[in-house]
Amino acid sequence: MPVWIVAHSESLCNFLLPLLVELTGPQQRHALNVVAALLACTRLKHRTLAALTRVLRVPHADQFACADFFRCSSWSAAQVQQALMHFLLQAVVRIPQVTGWRLLFLSVDDALAPKDVATTALEAVTFHHDHVEQRQQKKQYTNASRYVTVHLQLGRVQLALAWRLYLSRKQVQRLNRPRRAAGQPLLTYHSLVELGAEMLADIAPHLPTACRVYVLFDSWYDGRHLERFIQSHGWHWICATKSNRVVRNRPLCQWWTHLGQQRITPVVVRSATRSRTYATRRVVGRLRHYPEPVVAIISKRAWRDTHPAYFLCSDTTLSVRTLLKYYGYRWQAEIVYMQMTKPGLFAGLAGRDHISDLNLVIRDNDAVDQQC
Repeated sequence: MPVWIVAHSESLCNFLLPLLVELTGPQQRHALNVVAALLACTRLKHRTLAALTRVLRVPHADQFACADFFRCSSWSAAQVQQALMHFLLQAVVRIPQVTGWRLLFLSVDDALAPKDVATTALEAVTFHHDHVEQRQQKKQYTNASRYVTVHLQLGRVQLALAWRLYLSRKQVQRLNRPRRAAGQPLLTYHSLVELGAEMLADIAPHLPTACRVYVLFDSWYDGRHLERFIQSHGWHWICATKSNRVVRNRPLCQWWTHLGQQRITPVVVRSATRSRTYATRRVVGRLRHYPEPVVAIISKRAWRDTHPAYFLCSDTTLSVRTLLKYYGYRWQAEIVYMQMTKPGLFAGLAGRDHISDLNLVIRDNDAVDQQC
């Protein structure tokens, strides 16, 4: 039997309305309608605006008005995101004072928000290579928008703290052609690493000072720019990396054989359904263009595994088991993605005409002309 919403809860209004002070009364009601329907109707197969509106029994619920609210309203998505992030960080600062937790993890990752293959009117939607989707054919792509998020975990508290919409270089160039002809402000391209660094810079001043911070990311973000940025804030980082990364003037793919005299450390990784033991070896050394020593981990599923996994960490005091345990916390961000990429959840963000309000910095026309 469907859930009907006849009035908004007082708790939801007290939480959401202070974050939407820049919006008018009708705009606040549309936001309350969408958020309340998303929270209450978790069993809907398709969380489209039409499906969400059908469960609302409030007089101002209309799917076309909600669509116009996301697409044409003049409110700034960046201001709402900043208000929400500051509200969450204020709660995070109070947690260590009550619980005594001192380990804080920030996971930087990106994901796709899939759309129907016929979706062509949204500027942020295009075809992306989906490395998660299992397909028999190669070179298949998913029609989706792409976004980068920062996920925070402090003890048992987990939350999606910040996000940015990502546009590829080709998307920016394609969108700038009609903008240039119409004399509109142009968009500029930002890489995934730059968007992640921007979000971390916004978060850094508001984190609890008593916590030890670890930033987790995969091999897509592994590079000296992000790592030096994290090190400049006094944080540590843990990442997966590629086999050609050079440690102590030797690629990681050669270190397993070179460490043949080193005893193998077995590490047991437990999931909800099974446990698996990995064979690991470690080496401590310096990376190119990075000032401090790091620890590298080579992990194999079996002794004859020809495709081991490689990990790097800036904290050389961690044991192999602890390092892999900390990196495993990045999986919590994947769970959040499975919830956020439900159809319709990010339709509003991806459907905004003012893409520059979400994550893109607008430069002068002459500067962008030289790049695009």
